[in-house]
Amino acid sequence: MTRIIARLRLVLVYSVLLIVLLITLLLTWLRWESGLPRDDWYAERKGRIERAAVESSTTPHGQVSESVELVSDSGLEVSFRVVRSADNRAPLPVLLVLGGHRTGSDAVDLFGDVGDLAVVGVNYPYDGPEKVRGAAQIAESIPQVRKAFLDTIPAVFLILDWLLEQPWVDETRIVAVGASLGVPFAAAAGARDSRITGLMLVHGAADNRLWIEVNVARRVDTEMLHYPLATVLHWIAYGPLLDTRQHVANVSPRPVIIVGARNDERTPANQTQLLFDAAQEPKQLRWTEGRHVQPGRTEIIVELLRIANEELPFLTR
Repeated sequence: MTRIIARLRLVLVYSVLLIVLLITLLLTWLRWESGLPRDDWYAERKGRIERAAVESSTTPHGQVSESVELVSDSGLEVSFRVVRSADNRAPLPVLLVLGGHRTGSDAVDLFGDVGDLAVVGVNYPYDGPEKVRGAAQIAESIPQVRKAFLDTIPAVFLILDWLLEQPWVDETRIVAVGASLGVPFAAAAGARDSRITGLMLVHGAADNRLWIEVNVARRVDTEMLHYPLATVLHWIAYGPLLDTRQHVANVSPRPVIIVGARNDERTPANQTQLLFDAAQEPKQLRWTEGRHVQPGRTEIIVELLRIANEELPFLTR
């Protein structure tokens, strides 16, 4: 009996060691894979526009609203909405907006009357559940989330292909606007594609892992879990590849505007300044009053549109 117990203990020890080894190998692979260069893959994934479907309507402000779906010959699919003036006589400057994960193309509605601009709201290429519940659903959604994070950059490139075919687009004034979750994507796209002539980053952080940790802390009470959870989520979300600090530094000589919120509850303290410091000239730093941008805070959206209009000459210099 004693020998059997001893053998069971030995099996248990080896099983635990094997599990620890497998987890260590998985995490090591995840960290390595999350930072691999993807430029060649981005170009291949973007491909060429194979099909474009456009549905037009009119906004309550009398402006044109277009819902667009693009399909690339690579299989990449992306949808977005455009709101612009109906009677523009000259090509329009474009704000290409990458917002929060639940806002997507609906971001254009938040701007109201966009005046003499064209505003493009992008849907992230994610077709999984909006809210996941339980360990099984979380595990099932991880590959979909990772695919969406990789596909977003080539999706932006594909949208630029379509925009430059439109007669109402001023190709010398295409500004990428990243807000909240959209900041890393806008910075990465701006660093890689010179067709983006200016960059505006709203309520983002220089350190994406730290930004994730602050938001994990809002949902998880156990403090000792904040760092490891944020680190793993950072790797899952290709944080090393989407390094905002690195990409914003590579946008120069095109102009960059960093916008911070004075009472931002979701962005770690001093991250706005660090992001501004990472950017190269020409650059400007602006602030909005109140908290972090989100759909229900319309006063912040209005203020952001005002800043975009004021800074358009700088962003399209």
